[in-house]
Amino acid sequence: MAISITDQENKSAQTRQMLLDSAIMLFTKYGVKKVTIDDICNNCNLTKGSFYYHFPTKDHIVTLSINSGLDIYIKNNYSINNSLNLSQQITNLNVCAFKYFKSIGKEMARASYVSMINSSVEVRIQGRVYVDYLTYIITKANEANAFLTNFTFKEAYMHSISVFTGIIMKWSTSIDASYDDINWENLIKEQFKIMFK
Repeated sequence: MAISITDQENKSAQTRQMLLDSAIMLFTKYGVKKVTIDDICNNCNLTKGSFYYHFPTKDHIVTLSINSGLDIYIKNNYSINNSLNLSQQITNLNVCAFKYFKSIGKEMARASYVSMINSSVEVRIQGRVYVDYLTYIITKANEANAFLTNFTFKEAYMHSISVFTGIIMKWSTSIDASYDDINWENLIKEQFKIMFK
């Protein structure tokens, strides 16, 4: 039995994507703080009712749009290279993710995490490019018994996310010159290297 998507479901998905695309474009151009829900809706000729049907708050769309942008960036700039060891693969994935956050800037990176905390949006969703790549690498590392610590899959995943999130949070909140001499990409490389045997 094939389950078909109705025209209404298809239209709803398109509306949601239009709102996300509008938000990404406006946040990138004007910054998260300046953009309102009205701005997002007006930019794509949709109503606030449409917005609230798909997103309960601005924080919700901030988190989802920035993570959607991350997935697009990774899809265009990273691929699994099985000729590299698993430590190098996970490092390269997270360096690529860091480059995305650098490209959107510290203000949007901070906004992403503040919004995630405020809205409790779950971004660890199967089908997201970053999540799927990280899941693949951690699964392979567990199968190969490659981690220094006897991690379960969930522990290794949470450790990886915590390491990356911690670095991004510190980078995005470092607004004075005292952190200018830190090589953040090297820090990511070293932090992920120590997970492996």
